[in-house]
Amino acid sequence: MATVIRSMSDLTKIIESRIQQALKMTQQEIFQVIQKHIADYYKEPVFRDGTSAIPMIYDRTYKMLNSLIKTDIIKSGGTISCSVEIDPHYLDYQYMGGASGLDVMLSANEQFHGWSIEGDIRIWDDAMAELGLEYGIKYLMKKNLQKCGVPIK
Repeated sequence: MATVIRSMSDLTKIIESRIQQALKMTQQEIFQVIQKHIADYYKEPVFRDGTSAIPMIYDRTYKMLNSLIKTDIIKSGGTISCSVEIDPHYLDYQYMGGASGLDVMLSANEQFHGWSIEGDIRIWDDAMAELGLEYGIKYLMKKNLQKCGVPIK
């Protein structure tokens, strides 16, 4: 059934709805890529001379593994936005020994596990590279807008 547009307000609502749908799809794709890199970090065999992903000197809390969040989609003025980010509560979390969640994330993005054991994964940088950085994320959004019926060239 065809959608009847009777006013600019009707048209704006339809376009905004489709933009929000495309934004949600893009957000989910970004979330999945970053979450995969976080999970890969946990699986990286760097302990026991590279034979294990399980540390001997501390117990894993898995707090970082579960720290990635998606924000709500927000409309403010003429902007519709959302983000994929590390939960601010995790960044403030204090581990035994004094490191914060932010410290652990920074370490993980510098190819370290706890600033002491070197690995090969840079969680955030590797995920952004896989997504194609800003250009790739814009491409994802364009592709999703097209899927939602917004003709973008």
